[in-house]
Amino acid sequence: MHVGAEVRKEWRADLNPKIQVVRELAREYGAHLLAADGMFAELAATTGPEHWTADGVHPTPAGHAALAAAWLRLVA
Repeated sequence: MHVGAEVRKEWRADLNPKIQVVRELAREYGAHLLAADGMFAELAATTGPEHWTADGVHPTPAGHAALAAAWLRLVA
C-alpha cells in the first residue's frame, strides 16, 4: 500500500507533537528511548518504506527485526 504525500503530512501533523512529548518524558525520567521514527526514516531512505512497514504504521517482519535489533543495541 502506497501512502501519498498529503496523508503523510496529516499523519506528521498529528504525530510530531506526540513524539516530542515522549522524548521529553524520557529525558525527565531517564528512560531509554528508541527513536523508532527516525530509525525508520533512515531505513526507508535506503530501501523504500514498504520493506519496513506495509501500511505506513505497522511494521513488517523486517521492521520488527529492525526494532528488536535497535532495542538490543540500546539496552545491551
